[in-house]
Amino acid sequence: MDCLANIKFLDALDQPINALAHQLWVGSLLISDHITLDNGESVWIKRPIGTIIDVKIRSLVSAEYKSKVKIQLIGDKTTFIVRSPKVLLKGVNLSAKDVVTGTYLRSTYIVAEGDYLSRIANDNDTTTIVLVTINNLKSETDIHPGQVLKIPIKKNEISTSQSENKPKVKKSNQQEKIKVIVVQQKDNLPLIAKLTDNTVDEIKKLNNLGSGKLIQNQKLTVYDRKVTRIVSESQVENKKEENKPTSQLIVKQDASKNKEEAPVAKVESSTTVLLKVSQRNEKSIARLHPQVRGLIRRFINDVYIKHQVQLVIVQDYRTYAQQDALYAKGRTTSGSIVTNAKGGQSNHNFALAVDVFPLWNDGKLHMDAKSDKKNIEILRKISSVGKSIGLEWGGDWKSIVDNPHFQLKTGKTMSQLRALTESAGGNPLKVKYDVE
Repeated sequence: MDCLANIKFLDALDQPINALAHQLWVGSLLISDHITLDNGESVWIKRPIGTIIDVKIRSLVSAEYKSKVKIQLIGDKTTFIVRSPKVLLKGVNLSAKDVVTGTYLRSTYIVAEGDYLSRIANDNDTTTIVLVTINNLKSETDIHPGQVLKIPIKKNEISTSQSENKPKVKKSNQQEKIKVIVVQQKDNLPLIAKLTDNTVDEIKKLNNLGSGKLIQNQKLTVYDRKVTRIVSESQVENKKEENKPTSQLIVKQDASKNKEEAPVAKVESSTTVLLKVSQRNEKSIARLHPQVRGLIRRFINDVYIKHQVQLVIVQDYRTYAQQDALYAKGRTTSGSIVTNAKGGQSNHNFALAVDVFPLWNDGKLHMDAKSDKKNIEILRKISSVGKSIGLEWGGDWKSIVDNPHFQLKTGKTMSQLRALTESAGGNPLKVKYDVE
């Protein structure tokens, strides 16, 4: 029997740690190379119950992945919580003064590639001045990938047992963040309001709804008060059983250093989350060069957040033979010419590129000729997101324009890429590129 599992990383204050580079191994097999989302979660994996997952965290000092904890899979669907300041906040000593100062409690944020302080401040409802002050930065540019920043969280925003007992009064204003959700089958306004912590009137006002009638795949704007998957009423009832005290998250760890370096941790729970990077995409990302994987994940996530567009990777790594077969289309085989690149002449051959298409409102891919106009329109709109994080867009090319194509900028010619791959024993994944 298989277990569908995820891992959520929390810092010393039980706050989610995002942008944490980590790997999941089963024995000598790498099954995931991932960077945590804003909610601190990894990617969903499916493996037989009893499988031991070796969790490796990228060191902020050496950039090497080191084994920190081993998790044994249990249950049908389980979220494993890893709370370990020594693992996740290595080199950062949290004193009482750090944790509580004035009107703030401290959370943490790990700087990712391409991050800048104003964006980090905006995403965490604070200012650059505050971040510079509490982190003792020399300037707004005094940050680097892997750096752990303290983030202020207002005390009155943190739920307590006392506040939970008081009636909730929802206050909305123009400063409050919003998000877009997609209506699922059997959804209704009261259910969506409950699961998003909005009121029915708020949802109606935000979407100019004259009635409470909804249709499947309809997009709704709601206040972003908590991350929740929209589920059916039957699932809500099932959730009540899951949320009984007996199924609360319980971490069981053998922390004895004398027994083993990486203790086994078991968590008994079951949860659901909203994922922006699908399992299908993860399979494609796993075939890419390690230096590209994080950028592609970030690209997909940022596109979803900024434009509410879900991208699907339709092409990733291609062998020379596969590239030659593609080149033959419209030349020696039937079809239209789609590429000028033979084997060894495309970034796909070196695991440095992906082709993506957007899901439409019906939740499907449309890759036929009559859908080209709309697909190109969407891809042009989201192309700036990819370019802003260092990806090259095929839509900017002068020869054969390739709108779905995004690739890593290596600064290498095709002959140089071929030579580097050959020097790495023919394995493009072992090549190391000197890129920022």
